[in-house]
Amino acid sequence: MPATREERKRGAHGAREANRRAGAQGRPGGHPEIDRVVLELTRLAVTRIDKNLALLRIGLENIERWTRQRGYLPRCHAEWKELIERHPWERLREVLLEESDEGQRLRSSHPFKGLVTDTERRAIHDAARA
Repeated sequence: MPATREERKRGAHGAREANRRAGAQGRPGGHPEIDRVVLELTRLAVTRIDKNLALLRIGLENIERWTRQRGYLPRCHAEWKELIERHPWERLREVLLEESDEGQRLRSSHPFKGLVTDTERRAIHDAARA
């Protein structure tokens, strides 16, 4: 169920407050921190795929499931579907780990969710906050 306008406002306020607190504690907050966390999570997923290329299918399976759930294929997932179907793992690996605006953009919607456990995810988030 989509968030109400009031919930979105509270969420935005919460994010601003978290950024303010992070800055007051001498830590970066907001998007730079989120981007670093996403890169670390992605590095872990890439390591898993490096060890077992069959895990690439998870990306396509996730895209198919999300498309069924939404009833349409979002542009970002269509882009990933094409990347996975047209490029070898070595190129996908470069795309996922590229430290650029484009790499960041693509990482933000990559379909390889599920390759990192909740425990690993929490540990990476906790390390970013430390």
